[in-house]
Amino acid sequence: MVFWLAMNLVTYTFFHADKERAIYGEDRISERTLLSLALIGGSIGAKVAQKRFHHKTRKQPFGHFLNAIVVLHLGLIVLGTYLAVAGPNGTWMSRDLAIVWPT
Repeated sequence: MVFWLAMNLVTYTFFHADKERAIYGEDRISERTLLSLALIGGSIGAKVAQKRFHHKTRKQPFGHFLNAIVVLHLGLIVLGTYLAVAGPNGTWMSRDLAIVWPT
């Protein structure tokens, strides 16, 4: 959880820095770097910064790649949640959860 929060904060900061650099005509942070940060855990920070700073909202295929990363992360969250609840026996509820929440 700490890694995830840190990655989102770092990604948000990079997006903000790139927007500032764009405004002042300075050297930019590469799209590859921004997308890599989003891919390794900062997708929410990237989307929040994109909306907050109106940054890279019209750039394609950048926007498509970023949206694909968000969908990938949501899919991994759903899969991880399912596996955590289903447990090794493949049933929807693990025994530990079934004790707390009987069916």
